[in-house]
Amino acid sequence: MELFEELLRESSLHGHAGSASQRAALKAKLTPSNTVKQVAGDLKVSEGEDLHFDGGLVVEGNLVIEDQGRLLVAGDLVVEGNIIHEGFDYSLLFVGGSLEADNLLFHGEVVVLGGFTLEGVAWTYYNDYSTYADTLSARLVVADDRADAIGTVRADHHLAGHSSEIRPGLSKLLTKGLVDEEGGWSYPALAKKLLKKEALLNG
Repeated sequence: MELFEELLRESSLHGHAGSASQRAALKAKLTPSNTVKQVAGDLKVSEGEDLHFDGGLVVEGNLVIEDQGRLLVAGDLVVEGNIIHEGFDYSLLFVGGSLEADNLLFHGEVVVLGGFTLEGVAWTYYNDYSTYADTLSARLVVADDRADAIGTVRADHHLAGHSSEIRPGLSKLLTKGLVDEEGGWSYPALAKKLLKKEALLNG
């Protein structure tokens, strides 16, 4: 898809998706096919890999994106597990339609042009990159020291700010052991728990 080739030449999609009007204009350029790719089990986008689908994508497991990995889906993306990018370098998840998954833990850039719905936790961290979407729905939304550009957040709990500010709320909401006695947490530990499809939230 020519549009994907254009987007992949960019170092960031902020200029294409930073506002609602930009996202609408970008969506208008998309012409997704009617095909839906089914992936049995987990899907991993390896370090430095670019993977794109001109239609929809269903992942019957976890979706793991490594540093410098980029996944672009023109249609809807359904992940029947968790979405995980645990790293400190650029990665990209672009969805031209709607996105559904159990949980998301992401350091890189996320662009969703349709509905963005998670059953549990949407956790993005550090201000190197941002998440761009009109709406985001989840039980818990965490933006750890990160400025996400989301029009409307629908969540039981929405924690945004420096880790020192969100720490008290997280310690009450997460399963025992994820926040230590000093109030800290480990992103590799969170990712490992999600890879095993274990719950992050109490209750």
